[in-house]
Amino acid sequence: MSSVTITAPARPAANSLTAWQSLMAAYEAAKTADDEVNARFDAAWAAYEAGKPAEPDIDLGLIFGSFPGLCEATRRRLLHSDDLDELQRKILAAKGVTRWERVDRDPERIAELDKVREFRRLLAEAEQRHDLSALDDEWGEAGRRLSEAQAALLLAPAPDYKAVRWKLDKLFGPKVTGALADEGRSVPAWDAELTDAIIADMARLGRTV
Repeated sequence: MSSVTITAPARPAANSLTAWQSLMAAYEAAKTADDEVNARFDAAWAAYEAGKPAEPDIDLGLIFGSFPGLCEATRRRLLHSDDLDELQRKILAAKGVTRWERVDRDPERIAELDKVREFRRLLAEAEQRHDLSALDDEWGEAGRRLSEAQAALLLAPAPDYKAVRWKLDKLFGPKVTGALADEGRSVPAWDAELTDAIIADMARLGRTV
């Protein structure tokens, strides 16, 4: 059985080291920018959560009629996503008839919808006041730049084993293999292009005999 040894790598080529350092500087700048945007977004979100309007007490049974299936999901859809104008049109078109019973209380039912309309108006004002939409766009763009900068480093030739260690830590270190809930640690599935780059680094930096 032949023995396997790994020779000490030669000093990294100047151009390889310079390219790595340039990419690392771009990554560090992107990470700093991402951290800064995250901090501003977290502060704005905390202020928004503290000052946003309370959810109104809505009589779901009055709006939809008394039938099984009215639940928290129904309430949240009504508060945040249901088409209120279409729902009001259906109420008026049915002349108070719901799925199970005749209600004949259209003005009261529409008044419940108006509570939701007012809640949405106040919620939109709170979001605008804290500039959440613009911050969310900025947060997404900063995350994209950081992801691209990291990918550029992972795919670039590593000039030495320190750089290889950095790559391994980003792909398989504690931050990405930590336990989730009651499950044990696991290794994420990465694109083969990333792992192939590390294998190529090891083949280039050392040789087996």
